[in-house]
Amino acid sequence: MAVDEFNLVMSASETHNLVNLRMFREQSFSQLAAVIQLAHRHGTPVNVSLSCCFGCPMEGDIDPAVVLGLVGRFAALDVQGVTLCDTTGMAYPSQVASLCRRVLDAHPGLEVTGHFHNTRAMGLANVLAAVDAGVTRFDASLGGIGGCPYAPGASGNVATEDVVHMLKCEGHETGVDLDGVIVVAAELERLVGHALNSQVFHSGPRLKLHSPPAGFDEIRARATRMAEGGAAAAREQGDTRIG
Repeated sequence: MAVDEFNLVMSASETHNLVNLRMFREQSFSQLAAVIQLAHRHGTPVNVSLSCCFGCPMEGDIDPAVVLGLVGRFAALDVQGVTLCDTTGMAYPSQVASLCRRVLDAHPGLEVTGHFHNTRAMGLANVLAAVDAGVTRFDASLGGIGGCPYAPGASGNVATEDVVHMLKCEGHETGVDLDGVIVVAAELERLVGHALNSQVFHSGPRLKLHSPPAGFDEIRARATRMAEGGAAAAREQGDTRIG
């Protein structure tokens, strides 16, 4: 079976690249460039995932110019796409929108993918910010599982079912069967043996309807009697005023 795509990884953060890949960024770039040349010889598309584009837990903010420089160097090697990764969940919406627009404006022919972790509960907001900037491809993780060993408290990627549900509500067609994903997530939770981080898996889609609670018929009947009694009293009061 032939490989249909190479997805190569390095970090925009020097420190993260050292601890994660055991080499400097320039060393990573040199090795990835050799892999890209090999892939091109065999007609295999290449996507490069750039970790820590929006922040590094050991360095702090990453200069957007560093990210743009790496994207430009890989674009010059004719890669098919680049993934802007919020590996440690440090991104925020206005930052995401700005960097995504700058990358898309600089390289209109490049496929840009968003990769967001929900570590600080901003994953879905960051997805929307990227969508508004023009990004149409996203990484996600069933049930929101995953994490990063070099980011204390880091959670997994945004949950697939949460992203699909949100985009559907916003009028975007994803081509993903949400009900099917939720069914598979239930099996995943059984396999991993702990609760998933996904919200939609636990609560269901926003228009999932539920039966009223027990005793609802009596509640409605009592409210009806009260309403009828109030209407009768108003009519009686009206009759008194006329007389």
